[in-house]
Amino acid sequence: MYRVTITYSQPTDPAAFDEHYTTKHLPLVRQIPSVKKFAYGKCESLDGNPPAAYGHAQLYFETKEEAGQAFASPEGQNAAADVANFATGGVTMLFSDEETVLP
Repeated sequence: MYRVTITYSQPTDPAAFDEHYTTKHLPLVRQIPSVKKFAYGKCESLDGNPPAAYGHAQLYFETKEEAGQAFASPEGQNAAADVANFATGGVTMLFSDEETVLP
């Protein structure tokens, strides 16, 4: 599997981020072709301090080529263009092949 991880930095207005992400961005993400699995979660820390990032999303594809085609598609471009509408803290995208080491 090939994984695209999107890390969202702390937004200026967390409530506005959450509202937009849930009601507007997720429907766009659902339209991206070839996504085999999608997950999103808000970041936490184990010691109670504010986490370094606000949240992250992971999209899984069969291959790197499939991921590239998905993000180049009109649906992928629509989702990417929407990020500026809510991710006021900025984003980092990471691309990686996923290997299962355990169990």
